[in-house]
Amino acid sequence: MNNRRRFASLVSASLVLILGLGASAAIVPVIINNTTINYSTNQLTINGSGFKPSTTAPIVSFNGMNLTLVSFSSTTIVATLPANTAAGTYQLVVTNSTGLFYPFNVTYGAVGPQGPIGPAGPSGATGANGATGATGPQGPAGATGATGATGPTGPAGATGATGPQGPAGPSAPNPLQVAILRWYPANQQPINFPTFPILNSPQQMAFDGANLWIAIDGQNTVTKLRPSDGAVLGYFPVNSCGQNTWAVAFDGANIWVGQSDSSCVTKFRASDGTNLGTFAVGFGVQALAYDGANMWVANANDSTVTKLRASDGANLGTFNVGNPGSGAHGLAFDGANIWVTNYQGNTVTKLSTSGTIVGVFNVGTHPRGIAFDGVNIWVSNEGSNNVTKLRSSDGASLGTFTVGPGPEGIAFDGSNIWVANVSSNTVTELRPSDGAVLGTFTSGSGAFWIAFDGANIWVTNQNDGTVSKL
Repeated sequence: MNNRRRFASLVSASLVLILGLGASAAIVPVIINNTTINYSTNQLTINGSGFKPSTTAPIVSFNGMNLTLVSFSSTTIVATLPANTAAGTYQLVVTNSTGLFYPFNVTYGAVGPQGPIGPAGPSGATGANGATGATGPQGPAGATGATGATGPTGPAGATGATGPQGPAGPSAPNPLQVAILRWYPANQQPINFPTFPILNSPQQMAFDGANLWIAIDGQNTVTKLRPSDGAVLGYFPVNSCGQNTWAVAFDGANIWVGQSDSSCVTKFRASDGTNLGTFAVGFGVQALAYDGANMWVANANDSTVTKLRASDGANLGTFNVGNPGSGAHGLAFDGANIWVTNYQGNTVTKLSTSGTIVGVFNVGTHPRGIAFDGVNIWVSNEGSNNVTKLRSSDGASLGTFTVGPGPEGIAFDGSNIWVANVSSNTVTELRPSDGAVLGTFTSGSGAFWIAFDGANIWVTNQNDGTVSKL
């Protein structure tokens, strides 16, 4: 129900890519520090950075209207405000020549004159003399005399007893930790945060150990958001081969983003959002998963998965996971194997990390999301309004449990399973041991994807352009 395969959007996105290649060479983020208004000239001064990465002038939008620039540099812009602007607070957006922009609220209104300075108070009385301090420390010792000649080497002594064993060195990456996405130490009323300056449709998201990354469908953008307060830390253009930005995953250092109307993925450095490259995969990217060394990509239109080496994006193989048209949609890693949901086939496929099919197992109708709880695999079945629990060792079905209508994203928080129900704007919490419902919680409109940041559950809301923090 959420797959958007529009040939027209692919053609349009290709034209955008051709026109935008030159601008994608250097990404310069826009930051606004403060603004001042000269009411006598009706001019606005904007202070910050990243305004002029090239000779092209920035675009300044004030309450949806582009302002006339008086002057501009990389750190300062002076623009003329509209005549007869009423007092109030307005949204200001500055966009630089690389396509990055920054929203900022500006308050327009006169400031009253400063009041007179009050008289100085009388001087206080002089305090009494303090007590005599203690005697200072002894002076430094004199210089050391010259070293005498070295004597002859004595005979070797007997071998001493074996000392205690030293501390263990750093351990190798734990594949189970990778599988349950625990890159961090392990309010039921939602707090909603916007993900883009205009109404949009946020899709999948991932946590990088410090911040959340959210795919913005139709805007060709991924948003970086701070979990502590929901502040947007940046908007990064994907500049790939599509527009429907959809899937996101973290590899321990970098963020990978895929688009559902394309056949490529883009790699960003998580620390600063630098674009590290675009890599070819199959068509119709729906999901991404990291196995500790490689990034796996689900190609829905091809019913395949592609394995990329995370360090350099090298293609290590493309593997069939079901009958043609079965639609590879969701991905999860269980510490040893890759699991793929087949949306049209109503099955999940278990692959070894070499790409060999280990087994194919029946689940509910239109399986979408998939998660690993350290022992078992959980699958959300969008068409049958339930989730299926499979034993990861052999794929045996351990139960099917009812949740809300239209279950999509699914995640494990180290204790319980969480499921986003897109058709009821809710999230269901399940106990992994028996599938018992522990609670159903309200989110925004069109609850789609789930992520855990080590403290809170986050939900993308497709219909209102927000993410909810539970």
